[in-house]
Amino acid sequence: MGSIVNQHAKSFWLDHIQQWDQSELSQAAYCRQHDLSEQKFSYRKRQASVAQKTAISSAGFTHVHVDNSIQSPASDKGLSIRFNNDICIEGITENNLTLIPQLLILLR
Repeated sequence: MGSIVNQHAKSFWLDHIQQWDQSELSQAAYCRQHDLSEQKFSYRKRQASVAQKTAISSAGFTHVHVDNSIQSPASDKGLSIRFNNDICIEGITENNLTLIPQLLILLR
């Protein structure tokens, strides 16, 4: 239950931050108009900024090694991704390639 309340509060503040950003009001004027605590608004805005920077900086490049010694009888098997911890994702084809970014986000 606590995480649901926390998600609701996070969504509440993110919505207000986006609305303020699109408005032409100062932060103080926006908070007064919406009966919000300026201190909480500033705190949540800083939290959102840090979270966004963290998400951007964690997305990056990695070293890719192509192992030509593995002989595959046909390309119908698809692509395989092997991580440093020996987790392997196999069977990636053109049909399911769009799922890979979402899967990698979940595995982070």
